[in-house]
Formats: sequence, structure tokens, C-alpha cells
Amino acid sequence: MIKHSKVEDFAADWQQLHQQVPESTKKLICDTVDRYAGDLATQFYDYMLADKEANPFISHDIVSQRLHASMQGWLRELFSVQQHDPKEIYKYQCHVGVVHARIQMPISLVLRGSRLLKQAITEHLVETELDRAKLVQATRFVSEVMELSMSAMTDSYVINVGKSVRTDESYRMFALGQNMLAERERQRAALSEWAQHILLHLLGDEGTGVPEMKHSEFGLWLQHKASIIFHDAPELERIRVCVEKLERTLLPGLIEKRRNGGNAREAMRQVEADIGEVKFLLTGLFDRFIEVESGRDSLTRLLNRRYLPTILMRELALARNSDVPFAILLLDIDHFKNINDTHGHDSGDMVLQQASDLVTSSVRVGDFIFRYGGEELLVVLVEIGRDQALQVAETIRERFAAEPMRVGDGKVMQVTVSIGVAAYNGHPDYERIVKDADDALYRAKNSGRNRCELAD
Repeated sequence: MIKHSKVEDFAADWQQLHQQVPESTKKLICDTVDRYAGDLATQFYDYMLADKEANPFISHDIVSQRLHASMQGWLRELFSVQQHDPKEIYKYQCHVGVVHARIQMPISLVLRGSRLLKQAITEHLVETELDRAKLVQATRFVSEVMELSMSAMTDSYVINVGKSVRTDESYRMFALGQNMLAERERQRAALSEWAQHILLHLLGDEGTGVPEMKHSEFGLWLQHKASIIFHDAPELERIRVCVEKLERTLLPGLIEKRRNGGNAREAMRQVEADIGEVKFLLTGLFDRFIEVESGRDSLTRLLNRRYLPTILMRELALARNSDVPFAILLLDIDHFKNINDTHGHDSGDMVLQQASDLVTSSVRVGDFIFRYGGEELLVVLVEIGRDQALQVAETIRERFAAEPMRVGDGKVMQVTVSIGVAAYNGHPDYERIVKDADDALYRAKNSGRNRCELAD
């Protein structure tokens, strides 16, 4: 949260700056910015779109659909002659800073863009009828207004980036708070299952198209969860080296020897040795950490929603940098209030626990499941497109409809769910995909419930 003193300091500086400049000069600046707002926005985003560092965060479509108009509105508001409350102006600049932090836009880009706008506005002011003294005063005013705005944005940006870092560490500690022994054995089993799959594939004389580890249960866990939990562990990088060696060298070599009648036994021994090394490193990886119980939803034992930004920001980064898709399912138990009213809150809690178990058993180890609030669950499906995500949602919905839930005293009842599905579409703000899923869920509920809706 921004300190009260910063708000007061901004308000005082803002008022003092406006008192130093004649109304006629401020009116000319306002009219100039209003007249050229479209050109200024175009110039700003042309510069951004040409900057490789900015490419992951904006696109031509996003600029034309939303950002161009937003930039014009921001400029007009900033230089308006209508004297708004400086504290409200400060809050809005802070909001913009929060959005930049959320989408992980480097603050250096924002500051470079600010300098570009100052220069462009100054060039337009030079073309007006202002004499030299008033022109100097006007350009100084524009510069100070922009500096105050950037100062407020930077304040909130730094604070929210810090929050994100702390939340990342908190999620890591939460993950370590799970039963590490059970998780270790689960991942060892997943690795063995993949190895067995490979051997059966080879024995079946299927010499091509060997299943890649990165798409296996173990591979998904390694890519999306282990990198968070064990991000600074040396064993993790060694595991990745072994996996790369296995997939790029050992397995292709084994396939080639089997085709050409070479020493496949020796090649197989090398593959088994590499898999054994991964298992050994995996055991050491888990043994380095102790159990820490924290951050778990006490009823469902699912992830707490406070960790959602951490997960979504990471998946967004993967999607931007590696073109890896992901999707969100937002589930709501239909008529949950009736369950509580008819059978009592204990029965409602029992239904929530069974619902979380059903969803957990319906998705992969590498996916993330959150207790989003009340009777809502949120699932982050990794490495999956919109059509596959919709299929997963339908499977979950059908399982709910087919499996009556216990409500106590030996009674069961039919429970259905409505599900909103949203796939990553390139937007850099993680809240947008959550809102898309929420809007789809709203349509599902309004269309009769017990259905899945895909976001537009």
C-alpha cells in the first residue's frame, strides 16, 4: 500500500505546479494535447511496437482495440484544465503502475515512453503562438506533470513487484509444506512410468515418434512446478541436463542402433543409467528440503487463491517466451446455497471436499487447482489449447453429473457444476483471462447451469 505521506506530497507538488502557470498557458497545453492526442498515441505505440523489449507485452491488435484509446484518454486527463482532486489523480497513476507490474512490463520501457511523449508534446507547443518565455514555462509544465505521473507509477510499480516476489517465495514455501516424501515417490513413479512406456514403444518396433518426456506427467511437473519449488537447487539443473541428453542423444542413438543392427544392448544400458541418474538426483532434490505447513485451504487442501498471481504470471511468461499455451477453468457448484439450506453447512463442506477430490483426479499432476472462493474452484491447465481445455471441462462436468455426492447420514444427492473456460489469447494481463473465464461462467449459469461455456 502507498504511504499516506506520498499521496500528500504528490498533491502538494501538483497544486504548487498548477499555481505557477497561468490559466491561459494551461488551456493552450490542454487544447494542444487534445488536438494531437491521436497522433501522440500513434507515435508512442509505433515506438513501442518497434522495440524488441516491448514485443512480448503488446501487439498491433491490442493497441488498436484498447491501448490506443486508453493512451489518448490518459493524456487528456493528465493535462485537463478541469482541476480534479490531486489525490485521485495520484491514485489513477498508481493504478496504471499496478497494471504495468502485473503484466511484468519493464519500468524502463514506461520511462522511455514518457520521454518520447514529452518531446512530442514540446514539438507541438513550439508550433503555437507562445513567445519564448511562455514556451519555456509551458514545456517545463509538461515535463513536471509527466515527471509527477511517472513518480506515482514507479511508486506503485516497485511496491507491487515486491509483493509479487514475496508471494512467489510464499508459494514456494507452501509447496514445500506438502508431504514431500509422498510427492517424491509420486514423481519417481511418474518417471518410471514414462521409462516403461519408452521401452514398450521400442519393443513394439515403433522406431519413430518416441514420446517426449516433457509431455509426460513427470515432464509437466518438472517444467511447471519443480522449477518454482526447487528454483535454486543445483540438482534441478542437473536433472534438466540429464533429460536433454536422454532425449537428444541417448534415445535417438538407441533407435538408430536398433534399425541398423548395432549394439542396442549397450545403448539401452546407457538410457537406463541416465534414467537412474535422474531418479537419484530427484531423491536428493526432495531430501534437501523439509516440510513446512502453510498456505493451504483448510477445507479442500487445495491451493489458496493468493498464489494465483504467482502461477499465472509464470504461465504468461512461458506463453510469451516459448509459445506454450494454457487455459483456465472456473467451476461453480450449481445451487450450492440450496445444499447448505437443505442439508446444513457440514454437508456443504462435505460436498466441497468431494468436489475438490473429483477435480483433482480429473486433471494432470502438472496442472494447478485453487479454492477460488466459496463454492468456486479454479483450474490452471498447462500446455493445453482452448479445444482441449473445453474437453477437460466437459469431462469434469459429466463426472459431476454421473457421480452422486454424500451429504451425511447415509444420504447422497445429485450435484452439477457450471464451468467457464478461457484460453490464453496473448493478452499480457493475467486478470484478463480470469475475467474471461468468469464471464463464460456467468453465461453458463444464466443459460441453465450444468454446462460449459467457452470465453469469446
